[in-house]
Amino acid sequence: MDVHLLLVAVLPLALVVALITWVALCDREMRWPRSDRVVRRGSALIAEVDVQLGRWHARIGPWRGSVFLALVLALGAFVYVNGDVRMWSHGAIYAALSEAPFDPDVEVPLRNRILAPLIGWLLHLRGPLFVLVPWSFLVGFLAIVHQWCLREGASPVLALAGSLSLSFSPVVLHTLVAPGFVDVVAYFMIAAALSLIHRPWISTFFMALAIMTHEASSFVVLAWLSASASRSSGWRPVGHRGSMLLACLLPYVAYRWWTAQHDPTLYSMAFYLSEENIEACLAVGPLAMMAGIFAVFRLHWVVLAVLLVKGGMRDQRLRWSMMLIAAMCFSLILAYDTTRMFCWAYPVLVVGVVSLGERIGQKRAALLILLAWFLNFMIPPNTTTAAVSYPLRHIKEFMEMPS
Repeated sequence: MDVHLLLVAVLPLALVVALITWVALCDREMRWPRSDRVVRRGSALIAEVDVQLGRWHARIGPWRGSVFLALVLALGAFVYVNGDVRMWSHGAIYAALSEAPFDPDVEVPLRNRILAPLIGWLLHLRGPLFVLVPWSFLVGFLAIVHQWCLREGASPVLALAGSLSLSFSPVVLHTLVAPGFVDVVAYFMIAAALSLIHRPWISTFFMALAIMTHEASSFVVLAWLSASASRSSGWRPVGHRGSMLLACLLPYVAYRWWTAQHDPTLYSMAFYLSEENIEACLAVGPLAMMAGIFAVFRLHWVVLAVLLVKGGMRDQRLRWSMMLIAAMCFSLILAYDTTRMFCWAYPVLVVGVVSLGERIGQKRAALLILLAWFLNFMIPPNTTTAAVSYPLRHIKEFMEMPS
């Protein structure tokens, strides 16, 4: 057997099976049937860390604590992935757009993704300084995810484990190795929309902002509407929220119509739905697609596996998460950046962490997430574009190679 295949595919799958078996055999207090001493010590350590984190948050305030943790995690991920400050590819295009967002004489194919460059223009973070816009939203994104977990009932240590999971996944690492990309701004807006799902107008406003940031956020809309239905009696609010979303997007629709009249280079819906683009996306093939999807969470996909083993589809959050995964699978027909596109499914991991704590206990869920996080370091982070996988820690070297 090929050694690379053994290390990258067979070994991780074997570890996943072992983890699921371990979780299934333990009881809610993390004890083996024979009361294994090591497991009890692990349980005591998790409990102590949880108490200390709770005290720390109470002392400095929940949001201050979340922002501080977000800064530490972002810095740690930056060092781990060999991050850079030089903007290239789409990042350079967004930086140029931030200097003149409404100049019709400049052809910019990404002009439809206007929100982040507009924020940079308004805050005078233009050109080379534009990199600070997505990085600021990255810190906010990690902070709001941490608060989201706590608000949904996760213990402090479980919320930290969930934040760690995202921080060292391509969801965050892409932003650090590809400075200037605006995907994380959309992630922030979606996190705000879902964490504030009980406040219809605010949630809808953030969902509209996510779409204005990047049109890929449209694939999250059905899951967002389903999540709103699970918080109320029946499906009546779904139509109401859909109408509110359309109303919020009317100015953006007018803007897209205006840009279509002035810039023929735009990546419009006609471009994505063209036969040439769809053929290029389908040419990626199922194996490369599966590799790209696996790369998003790596061993943290075990979270969904455990939830399915323990509770099936009874969890409402799990059901709308599966709807989100299905929508992102459909998106791969229109875009061949498999790993980047599937990063929009990050809410699956967030709600999975919370649901796991409810299903198997907070301490056991935290230990499982942390084990998967630690073992993920055995699998170098990759991103799949077309049918090629690039190592994220050295992607700059590949991008700078002469063609």
